Parts: sequence; structure tokens; C-alpha cells
Amino acid sequence: MRTSEEIYHRVRWDARFDPARFVIGIALRGDGPGRMPLTSFVPGGEIPWHRVLFFEADGEVVWDRSSGADRLGVTDAGRVRVPRRLRAPFFEARTAYGTAGGGPSAAAGGAGPGVGTGSGGLRVLTWNTLWDRYDGDRIETARRRPLLLEALRAADADVIALQEVEPELLRMLRAADWVRDGYASVPGTREVDDYGLLLLSRLPVREAGHHVLGPHKAVTAMVVESGGGPVTVATTHLTSDHCDDGPALREFQLARIAEAFAGVEGDLVVMGDFNDSGTGPQSVLGMRDAWLTSYGPGDRTPTFDPGANPLAAISSRTGNAGRLDRVLVRGGRQVASAVLCGDSPAGDLFVSDHYGVRVDLAPGVDLVPGARPVAEVPRPSADPADRERARELARRIADALTAGARPGAASGDGVVHLAGSRRMGCELPGADLDLVAALPGTADLGEVRTRLVRALPDARSVREVAGARVPGLRFSAGGLDVDLVVVGTGSVPPGAAVARRSGLGEAAAVALGAVTDADAVRELAGPSRGKAFERLAREVKAWARARGLDSAPFGGVPGLGWSVLAARTVREAEGAEGDELLRHFFGMWAAWDWREAVGPDGVSRTGAPVTVMTPAEPVRSCTEQVGASGRNLLVRELYHAWELLEAAAASGTGPWAGLLSPPPLSERHTDWAVVTVPPVMTDRVRGRMRALLTALEAAGITGLHAWPRPFGDGPVRYAVGLGPGRVDRALVSALAGEWAVGLGGTVVTLESPPGPSTPYGLLPSDSPGPPGA
Repeated sequence: MRTSEEIYHRVRWDARFDPARFVIGIALRGDGPGRMPLTSFVPGGEIPWHRVLFFEADGEVVWDRSSGADRLGVTDAGRVRVPRRLRAPFFEARTAYGTAGGGPSAAAGGAGPGVGTGSGGLRVLTWNTLWDRYDGDRIETARRRPLLLEALRAADADVIALQEVEPELLRMLRAADWVRDGYASVPGTREVDDYGLLLLSRLPVREAGHHVLGPHKAVTAMVVESGGGPVTVATTHLTSDHCDDGPALREFQLARIAEAFAGVEGDLVVMGDFNDSGTGPQSVLGMRDAWLTSYGPGDRTPTFDPGANPLAAISSRTGNAGRLDRVLVRGGRQVASAVLCGDSPAGDLFVSDHYGVRVDLAPGVDLVPGARPVAEVPRPSADPADRERARELARRIADALTAGARPGAASGDGVVHLAGSRRMGCELPGADLDLVAALPGTADLGEVRTRLVRALPDARSVREVAGARVPGLRFSAGGLDVDLVVVGTGSVPPGAAVARRSGLGEAAAVALGAVTDADAVRELAGPSRGKAFERLAREVKAWARARGLDSAPFGGVPGLGWSVLAARTVREAEGAEGDELLRHFFGMWAAWDWREAVGPDGVSRTGAPVTVMTPAEPVRSCTEQVGASGRNLLVRELYHAWELLEAAAASGTGPWAGLLSPPPLSERHTDWAVVTVPPVMTDRVRGRMRALLTALEAAGITGLHAWPRPFGDGPVRYAVGLGPGRVDRALVSALAGEWAVGLGGTVVTLESPPGPSTPYGLLPSDSPGPPGA
């Protein structure tokens, strides 16, 4: 039986559990057990571990000290059902208090056209309420608070973000009938007192989270359900210039917030008092300023104006007016309107030293390159004609190299083995044909090339694979791309080379291991689960391809890695088939702790961002190329796919239009590094793309995504998304220049959409499915 401390930390940090659904039973002195939300428990605080009696989730006791019961992880209680957007370790889960989802209120003014849950619109409001911790005798708090409550009610907002809230104001809000009957709030009283932040929502709250940025500074967030889909909303209050190091602290705080929300999928609204009149907040966070979207980049309307507002004059050090309060937006929501609240006095008194900012957001079309609405696309499946074409081409290549031997059959001249996805039976239509040729003696690549060209008159672009550890050729023939690895077996008979590969050197062992890896993956899935594996692996790889996650040179997971994950899923989800198995795949790996290596048997800790081990000797990681940005992107995409599948299961619709749609690249990346490549250097540049990503990550640039297929109709061009925030262009140019040395005319340019040469052409505009190779 695990200890109460172990259970607490497992729930807190294991992404497979939702801490907000757990309750802790506490031994009270002289009374029966008390109960408290797990999210309110403070390790090392007033309640020691030995007074924790039980843990309960969804009404079920999952751990009990007296009976010795320990069912956490055995039962489904407390498990994540809808993948969290506000994930640990950055966000600590919180519980929303009160009731949300009551619909638009009957407040004066109404919600207006296009606003409210029915139309998919969203009205948000941010307001710094002015607490009386300073100058309390000069700011008329007792008179202002009722005026503030009336102004908030009249604003008729779906989500209200407040700063400088005190416990007394929180009490008044919760007692107000319009709040009590229709709004939920986050966080609790203690954190409101510490940080002054409060979110109110009349839309259903799916989850909530909180993160401490420093003393008295934090960010509080919730995910709300609107008619236009889930939206993450957050509020913060950054350090002011009353502190001598205010600018430096704000820079740090913004960087932390950017890091947190870079991995949050979907529409995002961040509101609050940023204490910055410049462009820093929207630039660092990579978001649109709703006010400037409405009134243009030159607008200087202040939200803090000491010249017009006597309350602002009391707290100002400089007397300067500024637009300190912002509503920042990311995603497909369009700004319909933005107005100030409280910018005129109620009688003889302003509500606060700041004005509120109210923004109406309308559903919009996500700016995805080449995306368009589709009703449904078919489930990825095998193509018998493609398989026959691949089988015939493999026979012709084997004839050329082995004097008539068929693939996999021994001869004195050599053996050609089928490898990769086609050997596993989970290839996508048009997939590369991966072959390993074991030839006696020392492999002469020139001779192999000559024999191929002579035997295959339809072969095109026959070239050596640049930089490969084992000699190989790449070419096209019979309508397929072919990767042929050539291994010289020395004195070992070619037919015995796979079994005796360890004696041929590391590089040859890895090349020949591709044959046994494919067989071992199928064995991992189980002897009776071959068809389930083939189907799942094919579907997963189609999804990974559509989302740009499938290319090892570009920092993605290779086909073998996806196949291992699929095989593990099939083995562990015994009996699951079809969409149920697919949901299990995404649920399992979205919640996986990627500090643990994925292998055929058991797990182990690893220092790499992602480690998926090959299933056969020589056992090695096939995901060494996945960096920190790649891991974060992987988790983000796995959760997104899980959400799509859960929603499709609930609604009875097909999931493939969503799964095979392109990602919202234009929303995720503000700046792009565009690599223009001379055709003769394409293989070499692709082989060195990971080095470019490594250099950028080492320089502190996060949120990278190198798109693995060229875009545009002209020269070969690859796009590397540089994350949601602005980058140091001089630094990126210097790093890219060093990387391009020796790449024969390869040029890297920095581009920011929109523009005529930006990566909006990444995907074909007439195809909703995965991009072509």
C-alpha cells in the first residue's frame, strides 16, 4: 500500500488524473473526518500526512488508510476524461466555485447581436478594481464597491477578469444575486487575498488552473464551453513601475506566461493589467491586441489616465496616461467590438483608477494554410493496387541485385529484404519502399547503381544518400520512391547476415536490424492482433503526416516510432477495435510521462525529451532527433486528437475531417525561418535540418515546428515555425548563416505572415487531407 504522500503527488503530477475531481478525508481533532478538495491541500502545511484518512474520486474511495485499500490507477475514477488544456507542471488544478451556465443575464444593455453562447459569440471584460491596501483613506472604497458591482452587472459579460480583488469584494460578489445565480468563480478566497485575481464565468467551466509567477503575482485561467467551442481565458496582473526593477520583472513574467500558453491548444484570451503601454505583451505572447484590432495600431486611448481620473492621479508616480489593460486574443475568434467601461464618473466618483475593457469576440475561420471546411474524409486504409505495385518493384530490384532471387530469398549473390512499414503491413498508400540489400564482400555502391539503372529503365533521380552511416541509394521507379540500404557482409553469407548482424559492425547491425525491428513490432502487438495493429498504425501515421509530426530529419517521430506506440497500445488495450482502439491510443500517449522511455518491456527514466526504443537488437532510441519543442508539440497534438475523438464519439460523427486537417500554423507562429534549397542539395539539407533546430533551441527559441514538406510552386523551400512570440531576428540570421555553411547556395530568410512569400502555401488549397510528399 502506498503512502498518502505518494498518492497525493501521483494525482497532482500524473497527467492521467484530474486533481479537481479528488477529495481528501482528514482526521479532525475530537470529531469525525473532514473533507477538502485535493487542490486545497498544502503539503507540509497545517495538516500532516498521518491525518490523511482517505482519497476519493468521483464518489469512489480510491485509497483508504484503515482498510488498506489502494485502487488508484486500477479504477477509472479520477481519470482524465476530457484532456486537460491547463496541464501540470505549469498549472496547478483548481476548482470553480458557484454555478455557471445560466445563460445571458437580463442586465440592461443585453448581450447585443452576435454575442452569447447561442451564436457562438463571447463577451469578455477585464477590470483592475483598485484595492485599498494603499491610500485607503483617499479612494472611497465603501462607496465605490456598489458602483463597481452595478457596472459589472451592466457589462453583461460571459467572462469577467478582475485584478486587485480583496476578500471583502469577493464576498460582495458572491452574495450578489446575478453572480450567485449564474456565475462560477476561480480561484478560492485565500489565493484571491494573496494575488488579487478573480475570474467569473457564466459559461460552463471545464477546468481551471493557477500558476504563481512570484510574490503576489500569478496567472489564473479557466477553460469555458461556448457555442463556438472551448476557449481558454486567463487573467494576470504584472508588476508595475512602483518597483525599481518593474520592467525586468514584467519581462520575466511575460516569458513564463508565453511558455505556459505555448502548449495550450485552441482559442485563447489573456486579459489583465499588464502595466505596459508598449507592444511588449502582445509581441512576447504572440497574440492579437483586441483594442488595436478594432481601432488600428496607432490608437493611444488610455485605460489609466491621471489627467482625467482623480483616482488614477492618486496612485500615479509620473502622471502619464497609458493603455495598461489589455485583452489579447489567439485563435480563430474575430474581434467584433471593443469598448471602455467606467471611463466616466458615476455621479461624482469613478469606479476605479483603471477603466475596464469589454470585448465582443465572434466565431471566425481559423487562418490555416490551405484549410477549408469538409463534411468528412474516409478512414485511412490499405490500397491493394499500391501493394501490388510495391511488390512488383521489389521483385525487379531483387532481380537486378541477386541474379533472380526474390526479396528475402538467399542466393550466392546476395539477399534483398523488405523493411519498414511495408514489411509490417501498415503502410500508407504511396509510402516509400524500404529495402535492405545484403551483398557478399564489400558493397560497391557504384556497381549497385549501375546494375539498377541497367535493370530499371524507368528509374529516375538515382542518387547516393548523403551523410548516411551505411551506403544507400534513393530513387523513384514504378510510381514509388525507394530507399535502398546496401550492406556488405564480408565473409558472412548474405543469407545469414540478419541473424549474425552484431558481428558486422554497429552501422551494418542497425541497417539489418530494420528487418527484425519490423517483425518484432508485429510480435509486440500480439499473435492474434495483427489486423488491429495494421489498422491502428496506418491511422496514426496518417494523422501524424497531416499534422507534420512524421519526419525524423525535421524533429518528428519516424514511422518505426509510431508503429511501436501503436503495437504497445494494441497489446495493452486487449479486445479494443476501431475508433475505441484509436481513442485508447491518443488517451494513453497524451497522458504519458515522456521522461519515461517507451520500450517493448517496461519503462526506464531517460534524459531525452522523447525516447521510443526499437524492439529488436541492437536496441536503441529511434527518437533521438525529437527535441524539447518537438516533445511539447507532440503532447499538444496528442491531446488535440484525443479531444476530437471524444467529441466525435459523443456526437456520433466521423472524426477524420478533424484528425486529417492541417494544424493552425499561421496562429501558432509569428515568425518563420524559410529555407530555400538548390535541388541538388535537397537530401543534404534535409539531413541537417535537425542541426538547425538544435541550434535554435540552444539559443532559447521555443515552440519550434519544422514543416517536413516543401511549400510553394517555385524553388524547394522549407518553413520552420519559430513559436508564438517575436524572435531576435539578428540572432536567428546569425545561427542560420552558420548552419548553412557548406550547403551549396542554401539561403535562410526570416519572414512574418501575412506576405506574398510566407508559408501560407504549405498545403495544397484544394485538399483537406494530408499534404503530399
